[in-house]
Amino acid sequence: MKKFISILLCGLLAAAAVTGCSKKEDSSKNSSSVTLGEYKGIQYTPMDTTVTDEQVETQIQSLLDANPTITTVDRPAQNGDIVNIDYTGLKDGVAFDGGSATGTDLTLGSGRFIDGFEEGLIGASAGDEVSLNLTFPEDYSNEELSGQAVVFEVKVNEVKESTPAVLDEEFVTSYTDYLSVDELREATRTNLEEAAQSQAQSQKEYDVFMAIMDNSTVTVSDEAVQEYYDEMYAAYEMQASAIGMDLGTMVGYFGMTLEDFQAEMKAEAQIATEQNAVIEAIAEAEGFTVTDEERQELADEFGYESVETMIEDAGEHTVNFYILREKVLEFVTENAVAV
Repeated sequence: MKKFISILLCGLLAAAAVTGCSKKEDSSKNSSSVTLGEYKGIQYTPMDTTVTDEQVETQIQSLLDANPTITTVDRPAQNGDIVNIDYTGLKDGVAFDGGSATGTDLTLGSGRFIDGFEEGLIGASAGDEVSLNLTFPEDYSNEELSGQAVVFEVKVNEVKESTPAVLDEEFVTSYTDYLSVDELREATRTNLEEAAQSQAQSQKEYDVFMAIMDNSTVTVSDEAVQEYYDEMYAAYEMQASAIGMDLGTMVGYFGMTLEDFQAEMKAEAQIATEQNAVIEAIAEAEGFTVTDEERQELADEFGYESVETMIEDAGEHTVNFYILREKVLEFVTENAVAV
């Protein structure tokens, strides 16, 4: 759920997991009570950022697996081969919607098509025309076709064999920006090390801030939580509308009912409102402020034409809070102590 929320937060807030999408001035500060505990010198356990040779080779193998050598072969298709096909699906002798295509590459054994389709093309050669008498599964998503008997008329245009790529200079220069296998290995290790460092920093921020939350006593009003909830909910409804869905349908793609989603959202709103209050309390305790230069830097970072356009889009409080949040997180993590 947290991943889902972080993916869909609106506009500027896509990068700020604990802020809201409001354009209004903050109304929650006056309705919250924060007693800060210790927030400097928080102890944390650093993540191990060691990158092993095995991790490097695994990453390179993934690149090889994603770029096999594809060769046209003059023989009957086998399981694992790629066939290029034209096909037409017929129900009671009439072509049905979505059941036809031309020039489609299909890997036999991939399970992309209904049972029997791919199996029925094993042994076919380029130029062959095959009739497949099949039945759609009972739980098929299209109710008009679920459980129905159909015929697919298939023409095989080409049979291709996929063989694993070989790690050599030719592969490296063809599929990467590097000039040798050694250079690829070195770059892969560097990228993995940078990713590990970034993950460790994110984990440090999370661990330190969660410790600060545990050290603090926070009370927020139901009104502040509801305001945050309403703003997030409206943002999700806009997301759904933008892709031509209602919210219930959209969250269904994430395996959730609308009721479950609403309950998760309410819990998220409670947590986020409390976190916002603690961040603001630390910012106030340390005398952090927001400068025009920092607003300009943020506008540049998010690609706004001007600070004014950014504020019009996201709201002045949201912009200021985002900057203060980054300052607070940087401050508390820099003052944390590794154990």
